[in-house]
Amino acid sequence: MKLRKYICNELVHWTGRGQDDESAVKALTSICEDQILRLSYCPNYVHDDYKPEEAMVCFTDIPLKYAREHCSKFGKFGIGFNKNKMIQYGANPALYTTGQHFDRIKKLGELLARMEDLEKDREWKEDLEPYSFTEDETLAFQEVTDLLQEYSYKNKDQSDYVTYYQREWRLTFRSLPFAGGSKPHEAGMSCFYVRDNKRYSIFKFNNEDVEFIVVPVRYWLCGWKLAKQMKCKLKIYEMSVLI
Repeated sequence: MKLRKYICNELVHWTGRGQDDESAVKALTSICEDQILRLSYCPNYVHDDYKPEEAMVCFTDIPLKYAREHCSKFGKFGIGFNKNKMIQYGANPALYTTGQHFDRIKKLGELLARMEDLEKDREWKEDLEPYSFTEDETLAFQEVTDLLQEYSYKNKDQSDYVTYYQREWRLTFRSLPFAGGSKPHEAGMSCFYVRDNKRYSIFKFNNEDVEFIVVPVRYWLCGWKLAKQMKCKLKIYEMSVLI
């Protein structure tokens, strides 16, 4: 199916937020060489009394030619993944909720906390107890709430669609199959790795999942080498993004 011009056929992961270009290109190089994306803890809501965070890796389906504002926040070095393949892995658009629903979201969080408590030491609980939830039911509920995102950052003026404009997609740690023990870490799976005495959760992909690399023109040679390695297209930021 042909997508409309304001929706990208790929899911793009941009690197370089809060970094200089040298750091950003090193991050992109590491992603391509290791074929992994590092998951980070991102807040779904930012309020003094409610700041849930979940491990995830984020993408956008903003077409490159409309990505200038997005790139001004998240960097000009990107890697574009095949959208259908990422959906198969579990990628899903963020579920935006407005400030008017914030109280309901908090209630939902409280319910999930109680559901988790009910799962503890279930062997001594009665079969006919009220509000009995299975582990799978609780996990399914959690996976859905991991996709929630505040429509307007910090619940300010609802006409300021700060997060909504990001057109965010997510792969969350809970939704990914985990490669643990003797289970090999294959594409589409999460795992842990340790670097500099820190443990990170990661997502693995294959060359076949990648459609293109994006770099600024001054890094075209590095981008060309990465694209050749990944067997994908190279796109130059200044030629692909409307300036």
